[in-house]
Amino acid sequence: MGEKGSSSDKLKPSSGYAEVFQIEMEGWCYGVQNYPGEIFPGLIHAVVRELGNGFKLAIQNEYAFDVLALSEKLSKAAKYLVHEKEIAFSIVAQLPSPFELTEDQQFILAQIIDPVEQAYGGVVERLERKWSFERQRRAAA
Repeated sequence: MGEKGSSSDKLKPSSGYAEVFQIEMEGWCYGVQNYPGEIFPGLIHAVVRELGNGFKLAIQNEYAFDVLALSEKLSKAAKYLVHEKEIAFSIVAQLPSPFELTEDQQFILAQIIDPVEQAYGGVVERLERKWSFERQRRAAA
């Protein structure tokens, strides 16, 4: 109960995080859907960049969210003015590099990326180039 050893009784970080993630994503979709101005690709990409920390938190909490479903929701919220594929690639571009993650988190990252790769192809190749560039940049710093 108030003991230090009772931490095993607490929920694992991944337990319940799905709900937190879904609430945040629904909120952003609602915001896009009710945006009073013109919806354009740059706006949606800015929203996805804002969601980047949420994606990282999901992975850190070992929650493998569905990029395809999220990109579909965002595209629908944007009145289909931005294609799902474009949004999916934008989301994937915000994912953290595997060298920043634990082995378990890398597994979650792979679970997130794989369906997008299967649906559209070319995702892994793009990410490997991005991660290689980031690794080189870090090594030079």
